[in-house]
Amino acid sequence: MQTLKDDIRQRILATAHKEFVTHGVRCTSIRTVACKAGIAVGNVYNYFPSKDKLFCEVLRPLITALDQYIQSHNAEWHLSLDVFSAKRFQDEYILTMKKFVMNFRPELRLLLFNAEGTSLAGYKDRIIEYQTKIGTEYLQLMKERYPHLDIDISPFFLHIACSTWMNIFSELVVHDEYDEQEIERVLEQYAAYSMAGWKELMKV
Repeated sequence: MQTLKDDIRQRILATAHKEFVTHGVRCTSIRTVACKAGIAVGNVYNYFPSKDKLFCEVLRPLITALDQYIQSHNAEWHLSLDVFSAKRFQDEYILTMKKFVMNFRPELRLLLFNAEGTSLAGYKDRIIEYQTKIGTEYLQLMKERYPHLDIDISPFFLHIACSTWMNIFSELVVHDEYDEQEIERVLEQYAAYSMAGWKELMKV
């Protein structure tokens, strides 16, 4: 019985995903999702009490992946001066960001640009705020390990730096006319550009 229930839930999610991506949140209704999934409207509400809850669940894999990525910034392997020079850190960054853009582009468009009227509206600002918090913690953690580093960074500048990253990420999501090779090139150049700046600011 549980397998059947899981199957119905996944069918609802798959149908809703297609409808949200194709028509947007505003033009998608629970009734339409139910009809196309071959499920009674009332049964959809048994799994998801509102369209907002359904929308959030459709985007949960993306949001979870974004949270994990941002949190990983302060992971043990990043708390090293090697992050400013070792190629493996740059390669890791480029690969991760490229995967986000290539694997989650439709979902990212929904989350970043088409979530008005849902509890996920304004998610770009939430990401910037969260990144700023994580970045502040990172500076403190690095200072504890390497007392010679200068972490007297303006909180406003840190916010602007995170906002800049968000804007670049958003541009990569929007412009699907560029292929994977060009995306990688952009990320390589941005990584080199930003790393040089942080090395100068922190007196690495």
